[in-house]
Amino acid sequence: MKAPAILAMALLAAVIGPARADVDLKRAEELVNGRCFLCHGATGESSSPLYPKLAGQHVEYIEKQLRNFKSGERKSTDMKKVAAELEPSDIKALAAFFSRQKVAPGKSANPEMREVGKYIYNYGNQWAGLAACVSCHGEKGVGSPKLPRIASQHALYIENQLKLFEERERTNDNAVMQGIAAKMSELEVKAVAEYLSSLD
Repeated sequence: MKAPAILAMALLAAVIGPARADVDLKRAEELVNGRCFLCHGATGESSSPLYPKLAGQHVEYIEKQLRNFKSGERKSTDMKKVAAELEPSDIKALAAFFSRQKVAPGKSANPEMREVGKYIYNYGNQWAGLAACVSCHGEKGVGSPKLPRIASQHALYIENQLKLFEERERTNDNAVMQGIAAKMSELEVKAVAEYLSSLD
């Protein structure tokens, strides 16, 4: 093997090696198969729209949400019980596990509503003072380490979370979302949720 190739491999190992070494994916699989799969599916593709899809979600975001459930910063009777039993290493392992799962293609049950949602997502509603979702969540809804991937998420789950933001029942994330959700009409909420559920 030539020297440049060896050097490249060494540099790559230096970058990704520690990230892989400090998580126990086998432990994550045990946790998923023991409890998580009941709501979120074995690979993070939940079949029920009441529970979020976790496949392909950002590591940092999953870790934060689990820590917030554990501390009570994010309210959920079910998740607080689950998170209470997790060690910090478990949280890291689960986040790494779900982030590596393949995201299933999105689909839309209402093409016309989807088009309305696409417009709101990309341009907002200037008459209501509603900012475009794309400015934070990105063109394809993949977010960032601090902002969730919302592409291909269940429409009903998105609707429910926007309602919680509007009612200020969910306060563990960016306060900007509370103001945005408060400016959205019921139609806009449903339309944006429908659009996001259709993205890959």
